[in-house]
Amino acid sequence: MAINEASEQINPPLPPTQSGEQQRSNDDDEWDKRIKRTGCFDENETLLICHADTGDWRKCAKEMLAFKE
Repeated sequence: MAINEASEQINPPLPPTQSGEQQRSNDDDEWDKRIKRTGCFDENETLLICHADTGDWRKCAKEMLAFKE
């Protein structure tokens, strides 16, 4: 058995992936669905990303105000 054949048996090739938008819509959980229905999904995501990047809600005041509006 060749090395490639053995490798494929251990780690079979992954199936082709969906486009980012298709994968995202399939991965939406209940939280995302509720936020999208409110119409403030983008603002919420921007706020969450800010917090993830800074680790401090106080540094995300601009994003928090946009989300509240």
